[in-house]
Amino acid sequence: MDLFGIFIIHVMRQIFLLLLGFSLFHHPSPLSGQTSDAELHATLEKVYLRWREAMMRKDAQAWAASITRYRQTVIRNLVVSERRKFPDAVFASEVQPPALVGLRLLEVQAVGPTAHLVYFGKIDMGQDRELVRDNLLKLKFYREDNGWKYDSNRIIRLENVPEVLKELREGKRPDFLDSPEYTPPGSMPPTPPLCRVPDHRAGYKLQTLGYETIISMNGIDYEPVEDALDQQVLIGGLVNGHNEITLKIKPVPVPEGGKPSLQFRVYILGNDPDKPGTEVLRWQAPETDVPAQITLPIEVKP
Repeated sequence: MDLFGIFIIHVMRQIFLLLLGFSLFHHPSPLSGQTSDAELHATLEKVYLRWREAMMRKDAQAWAASITRYRQTVIRNLVVSERRKFPDAVFASEVQPPALVGLRLLEVQAVGPTAHLVYFGKIDMGQDRELVRDNLLKLKFYREDNGWKYDSNRIIRLENVPEVLKELREGKRPDFLDSPEYTPPGSMPPTPPLCRVPDHRAGYKLQTLGYETIISMNGIDYEPVEDALDQQVLIGGLVNGHNEITLKIKPVPVPEGGKPSLQFRVYILGNDPDKPGTEVLRWQAPETDVPAQITLPIEVKP
């Protein structure tokens, strides 16, 4: 499988907002409105179940009505960048939205227009029964149009933290619930623009050390990358003819023993994930006088 094969599979899983992670999060602070924990819990759970029912029934209209505009746009852009049909591709996965039956509520919290619910138990996404294990599930919401909308969920796997898993199974309150790290953010990111429908699926590979790099293309600014390897599908892909992609580069301290380096490549991705993509751009930062910003042309022949 090529450099982007595994990533493309991951992107399509994101369509169903099943984001996997290993982070642990915080204890709720008092709610800042007139709503009690129990009332907020009941309201948010109904919102999630409406979204889940829409997914299970493959009802595109109900799906759009139950999810935030931000997440709708992110998902739509991912789908069309993969040259798949929207909204049909939203319902194409065999992975099911997690059921809440049998899960134990650990936390409900709202900060401004953002909120989340945290559950513990066997997270069932329609997989084989032996794969249904005890994990954490965080459901995220945003207040929009005078009501709550579902945004996304995150599954936190616990197999690598057996002491936490043991405490949860014993009904204890784990210490990680006191951490402020995962407080609802208090605001949502701006809704991105609708991307074009590309002629070609494309992806990039960025390897950087000693630099913070931001990639910008098709009206989309990607998250900064620092001292890391990053590879993603390009939102809006590539069209036949002239394309441009911009790198914004800022030096950062180099880890001890390291040497600053920045390599960037763009590929056209074929339909077969087992075959490598076709490289259409390669750029490497010079050893001196690295530009703060550079716009690189990409010419694609039909």
